[in-house]
Amino acid sequence: MDVSLPDQLGTVERESCAAAQAVIRKLNLSAPPEQTTGQQDVAFVPVTRAQWKSVLRDADLPRLQWETDEMVGEILRLRTASGRTVGKQLPELLRRLRASVVALGTVADEVSRFSPSRTSAVERRLAADLARANRSEAQALFACLEEGWAESAWSAVRRHSLGAQATGQALEAAASTDHPSLPDKDVYQRTLGVTAEQLSPGSGVASRARLLATWAKAPKTLDRRLRQSMRHLIDDSLPLTVKLLHHLTVLALSDRPLVAHRAALLARDLVASHLKSEPELTCSVMARHVDREPEMLSSHRGQIAYHDAYNRAEHQEERARAVMDLHRAVLESDVKRTAIVVLELLGRAVPQGASLATVRDLLAAEEGHPLCRLLASTIRPEWRNANAHEDFRWDPVNSTLLLGGHPADLEQVLDAAIRARTICHGFEHGVAVAYAQNAPLIIWGAEDANYVGRDLSILQAAGEARFPVLDIRRQGNLVQLDVPDISIETLREACRAILRAAVADPSVERWELRQTSSDRPPLCVDRMGTDAGLQVEESLGEMVDPLPSSALPLLANAMTNAGEPSEAAASTVLCLAAAHVVGERNRLSPALAHGDPAAKNELINTTKLISDGAKVAAHLLEGPARRKLLAFAEVLAGDCHRLKSAPPFALVHGFVPADRTLRRHAPARLPWITRFDDSAV
Repeated sequence: MDVSLPDQLGTVERESCAAAQAVIRKLNLSAPPEQTTGQQDVAFVPVTRAQWKSVLRDADLPRLQWETDEMVGEILRLRTASGRTVGKQLPELLRRLRASVVALGTVADEVSRFSPSRTSAVERRLAADLARANRSEAQALFACLEEGWAESAWSAVRRHSLGAQATGQALEAAASTDHPSLPDKDVYQRTLGVTAEQLSPGSGVASRARLLATWAKAPKTLDRRLRQSMRHLIDDSLPLTVKLLHHLTVLALSDRPLVAHRAALLARDLVASHLKSEPELTCSVMARHVDREPEMLSSHRGQIAYHDAYNRAEHQEERARAVMDLHRAVLESDVKRTAIVVLELLGRAVPQGASLATVRDLLAAEEGHPLCRLLASTIRPEWRNANAHEDFRWDPVNSTLLLGGHPADLEQVLDAAIRARTICHGFEHGVAVAYAQNAPLIIWGAEDANYVGRDLSILQAAGEARFPVLDIRRQGNLVQLDVPDISIETLREACRAILRAAVADPSVERWELRQTSSDRPPLCVDRMGTDAGLQVEESLGEMVDPLPSSALPLLANAMTNAGEPSEAAASTVLCLAAAHVVGERNRLSPALAHGDPAAKNELINTTKLISDGAKVAAHLLEGPARRKLLAFAEVLAGDCHRLKSAPPFALVHGFVPADRTLRRHAPARLPWITRFDDSAV
């Protein structure tokens, strides 16, 4: 930028100065006001160092500062122009300058929400300093114009311009410098206060189950933490539904927090505004969007596969192919679908089967809307066209990707695909917030959930049973759940999860829990087993029993499906049922010994449930196995009736048949659990 001015102004310069002052007065434009951007107390979104680096890269504050410098330079060059030229060009330049400063300030405000670790304190301070320097430069320029290019005023412009440039360069250098030696806290621990082992393993599709299973252990603490980090999106009065909890958690874990939060805020405001002004149109548009969930899920799994292929590829040519597949999938599915929803909310007609090029043109026509502008920024026609027509290849000689014959950076294309996907995910999070905030305005259509919605209900059911799920797959009426290895301690949650899931989706005929270890067979329960388990009508909300009585029929059914003989199935059910009765009696013995009638009633009621469970399980078996279970159930029921009139202390040594049965049939033989785990029963 030209930063020199003569000490004495000539006639032309005086004319231009007079014209500039006239423009200032006519436009009534003032310099951008001071703000409090970047103050430490406004940072409330915790991020890891890696997330923070992506925030700085996506913010690109040095580039925004460069745009301001260019605008200032163009304005100052008008000092030698005629008054007529100044009058024609200066108004637009001043508007653009003000817009440039406002844009940088807005992005700096976004950056100031994020709270990195102390190792990033310098970068955070530089971002705040750059925003202040940027405003000071513009304010000095306005003062210079008002004072007629006075040397003292011009010196201030020069000083602030150089200071802003230096700060921008320092920030750019800091943002691009990686320090492998600096520790980076685990993203799950940093953002949510949980361990990666609780949430990370498994697919993102099934993360709802793992999240709910984790949340159940400390709901108040985790709710408080999430509300604090999302206070720009929600307020304390908004209930955290399961759906909203999941969306906000995924948002907190985003690799690209800045664009994800930006898209979420824009989507929230857009959908909330239209829900209030046009609820029927808005709900209709969103209902059509939800109908596309199967395609969205398919695309999501495909994108994950492409990204995995990129990471596994040994050769650059393979990596290039995977990146282009990912880029195409994101644009043709996520971006186009999201853009159509936004355009329809804005009342724009989108032709049926519109191409991505058409959608981009429609977005460009709505450039004034920030969400349209954000989505349009993800579509680069030259990349899209080369990809769509397979006009790309990896050039091994020059080690570069060629798109339509033009070189492109492979990592840059990958980054663009991930950014586009993040924006679309952020949109979904914002819609969830808008719907939660405006629940009374929602117009729900006829209940006809697609299989993706039913899968989400299954995952929610498993999570509420505190049972994590790694992935879910559906084949006809069969649902397969990939789960961590089952132990005797988690068998309760596994059975409870199946029962809850059967209630959530009654159309499923068979459930398979596929364990992580390949040498373990799946635990399979069919409709006969779930129907029998639900007959016991145990309160599925209770989490006290070490093994719910309604699980006994499930286990009898699962043993049969595993190819175990009826005698082995009966022995397992007898062992677990007896262990439950004995365990409850031992737990309540101190209270029983002190004559507590409540303890007596609890033990009798629990034993009745076990008797009912054993009886229902018996009808799933044949021959002697059935008779053994029925006999045991009758004995338990008889003891319950006999001991009902006995004093509480008499129950300390009651239910003796359960002791004998446990000694005879322990340990339980469970084909899905290793021998080491079997010894626990």
